[in-house]
Amino acid sequence: MKDRIKDILFAAIVIGGVAFFAVTGRSAETERDYVHGAAPAVIAATFSSAWCASCKILEPKLADLAPVFADQPVQFIKLDFTFGQYNEQKARAAALNFEGVFNAYEGATGFTLLLDAETGVLIDTLTANHSKNAMEAAIAQALSIAQRNN
Repeated sequence: MKDRIKDILFAAIVIGGVAFFAVTGRSAETERDYVHGAAPAVIAATFSSAWCASCKILEPKLADLAPVFADQPVQFIKLDFTFGQYNEQKARAAALNFEGVFNAYEGATGFTLLLDAETGVLIDTLTANHSKNAMEAAIAQALSIAQRNN
């Protein structure tokens, strides 16, 4: 009887944990990709997971910045590794021309890479330690670099 109760409690804890990670900090704003303009010059790719503390600080800042770049050729994407969707995210990176950079950061979360959309070259990295103003300046600079190079 005690073993059965332990099994039931264990199952309840596991199910509760999965449900917690599935809903914690996840909203429509952080789930969707922001795509502005016809062809992006810069891709802002956030490597994220539900249990990543840095992601919980970084993502709201980026969500606030996306509208600032509404008329700019910036594509904001989120590569979510919460449930180990590595192959799906790798395919997205390959489709967006940055599979090499993706491979270099394999398994890490809690940052946003600013990439030249045409070449897939890494321009800059944003972390939770950056203020919104610093992030805005870095994205603007990445746009300037990408547009100058292409």
